[in-house]
Amino acid sequence: MLPGHQLLLTPRSLQLKDISTSKGTPQKIKLLRRAMAVQHQVTSVTTTYSSGSWSTGLGDCCSDMGTCCCAMWCFPCMQCQTTSQHGWCCCMPVLDPLACMAVTICLRKSIREKHGIEGSLGNDILLSCCCYPCTWCQMSRELKNRS
Repeated sequence: MLPGHQLLLTPRSLQLKDISTSKGTPQKIKLLRRAMAVQHQVTSVTTTYSSGSWSTGLGDCCSDMGTCCCAMWCFPCMQCQTTSQHGWCCCMPVLDPLACMAVTICLRKSIREKHGIEGSLGNDILLSCCCYPCTWCQMSRELKNRS
């Protein structure tokens, strides 16, 4: 740009105007600075889950491959991580085989009650007995999604 000239932005076009001949130059420069200022807008996306159902299904391993891989390669690690995410002692899953899956059933019930998820104790027992790893993966995904 040439010395003594300013660039004015208008909706129609860009204009080059001589500063030395125009009156009220400081005001025009302020307007120009305001027009050229870049404003950033922050957009946040929040996902809400209905309180009456699980955010993922029992077999939705593809929705969170990290959890499934962790369960596949080190299932006790995933269990400890899930219980600690819920605020329980991370050593609780160690007691599960000794207590006939009581830790799994109680944790599932606690997650359901905390997040208002519909279900029953009988359903929790059935799922824990029939689909033990899938139940843990679902609980882990739920805690990740709702945290």
